[in-house]
Amino acid sequence: MNEKNGWNDSNLQIQNKYREFEEIKNKINPKKIALQVIISYLVLGCLWILLSDKILAALVPNDDMFQAIQLYKGWFYVFVTGAIFFVYLYHLFQKYKAAVDSVLLSYEDLNAAYEEMIAMNEELDKQNEVLIEQKKALTLSEQRYELVIQGSSDGIWDWDLEHNYYHVTTERKMKLGYEEDELGNTIEDWAAIMYPGEWEQVEKDIRTYLEQKTGIYESLFRLRKKDGEYCWIVSRGKAVWDEQGKPLRMAGSHTDITERIVLEKKLEALAYYDILTGLPNRIFYEKRISELLANQKSGYIMNLDIDDLKHVNDVYGQEIGDGLIKHIADILKQEINAPHFAARLSGDQFSATFVGSEFDIQSKMNILFQRFHEQFEIAEEHIVPTVSVGIAMFPAHGNSFVKLLQNSEIAMFHQKEKGKDGYLSFIPDMYEETVRLIQINKQLRLAVEREEFVLYYQPQYLLATGELVGAEALIRWNHPERGIVSPMEFIPLAEKTGHIYAISLWVLKEAITQKREWEKNGFTPLKIAVNMSGHVIVDEDGIRDICHLIEEMKVLDGEIEVEVTETALMMDLDKANIALQRLREYGITISMDDFGTGYSSLTYLHQLPFDYLKIDREFIRNITDQNDDDFIYRTVIELAHNLGLSIVAEGVETTEQNEFLLKNNCDIGQGYLYAKPLPPKEFEKLFIK
Repeated sequence: MNEKNGWNDSNLQIQNKYREFEEIKNKINPKKIALQVIISYLVLGCLWILLSDKILAALVPNDDMFQAIQLYKGWFYVFVTGAIFFVYLYHLFQKYKAAVDSVLLSYEDLNAAYEEMIAMNEELDKQNEVLIEQKKALTLSEQRYELVIQGSSDGIWDWDLEHNYYHVTTERKMKLGYEEDELGNTIEDWAAIMYPGEWEQVEKDIRTYLEQKTGIYESLFRLRKKDGEYCWIVSRGKAVWDEQGKPLRMAGSHTDITERIVLEKKLEALAYYDILTGLPNRIFYEKRISELLANQKSGYIMNLDIDDLKHVNDVYGQEIGDGLIKHIADILKQEINAPHFAARLSGDQFSATFVGSEFDIQSKMNILFQRFHEQFEIAEEHIVPTVSVGIAMFPAHGNSFVKLLQNSEIAMFHQKEKGKDGYLSFIPDMYEETVRLIQINKQLRLAVEREEFVLYYQPQYLLATGELVGAEALIRWNHPERGIVSPMEFIPLAEKTGHIYAISLWVLKEAITQKREWEKNGFTPLKIAVNMSGHVIVDEDGIRDICHLIEEMKVLDGEIEVEVTETALMMDLDKANIALQRLREYGITISMDDFGTGYSSLTYLHQLPFDYLKIDREFIRNITDQNDDDFIYRTVIELAHNLGLSIVAEGVETTEQNEFLLKNNCDIGQGYLYAKPLPPKEFEKLFIK
């Protein structure tokens, strides 16, 4: 209180001195004084000039005396004006001196006030030190309390059942973003921030536990944090009862398992969702349609193919092509809502199911095609995409997923032949499709007979050393009219028409022959990987012919690798397992190709005789050291190594991806970062590097 009074007195003194100085300052008006001086001088001078000579002439008639007095008159004027200026200047400097004295006095007062403030500040510092010590003691006490809470690893809760007082530790409230007084202390207050509809199950779990009076209480629910997000909580606890069996109190813990739930969802997404688009993949889609058919539901299945996606990739690049795929997927997500659903089946193929025989499929198609025809913009490129759609109705056009997909695909291909960019419903007697298949069958048969196919080879490098250790043989159809045709265009048709068997044998024989030629020319022996269709793998005659060719060409252990896709395995898992075991007996190594784009079931890695796991390019497209999903890729690599498998990463396009794979012990890399698929003569240059 004294310090405060001293501060007020000093402040009052300063204010008084300031007012005194202000008064002195106001008395000094430089402009006014200057005007007074100059006006006085001018008046005096004018009067002197006008009157002095006349008065002198009247008083002194003698000219000589007049001239003498004129001289004295001048000196008189100088002395008079000097005296006047002296008086003015003296008066002015007197005021200035008074102002300076007042300033100096004020400075002394301020200095005294400053010293008084220093003394007050020292006193405040002492009080602050005391407060700091008290704060340290309080902090230490809080830390001890925090350690006790943290020692329990979870948020602690205590529920007085008699008075319905539900206490949860402040730490748990803070982790939810709430202040201590923002959440009430009744069970109803906490039920209010549970995810809608979950309190009923939690209440049932509590009631069941209290009635059984054994074990521990456990319940899973979500709590809404202050920012609006939800976190997953496992609540566990025990209760005490009185002698009459009435529950008195429950106490337990809240464990946040949000990270575990997120991880489980991400692993589930790997198994059931397409990585690029986020849509359900083929296996999940098949599962849902099978459930509809089992429940005797009716509706429509739509098979959609992006027109000329290969042309988009060739002209604009893979990034634009992938952007177009995601664009179509986004439209399907926006326009197809529950109970209807959509999926991505393969590279440019989508499908959607509309539930209900009364569903207006034509109206929905019109809406979708309006959206599809919207201009697509990415990376300064402008594209108006078109799609071809085939529609089949269930159960009228099929009572199985395979049959429905096949019939809708027939309608879609018929639309493509008709001119693309439209939709058609399946008609059972579409004879044009039969004619088309006959023509393609003839073309493929002639292609096999004339050996119109060529193999390109894409190198594979050991990431740890950069050594060239293998090559993947990739087939191309050198069509006499169309030129080089991608396998994506003719392999599916070859599988339908049965020409895939002859094509597969030709690829294997040509790859072995090329390997022998390179070795004959003195180049380093390499393992050659060839893709094998699932139709061949699950066909006993096809496997028998492959094994016969291996014997005939005296293939040594480890020279040839057969790549099979997850889709091929799903055609007939048991037959595929037997076939792969036979190939292993002939020294052929086996690789699961395109891992991460199909069913992605880790079960197959353990059940089937694989040597290599080949991660698809889409699976590693976005890996970086900062990506939240990188731990999944590291987990896959570690799991594969634990199963004795080597990892081959295809589609490596950036040094960042290469460094990530190398750091995480990926074995072999393949992709445009190292080299694109090359014809044999171009590939030979890699041996010389």
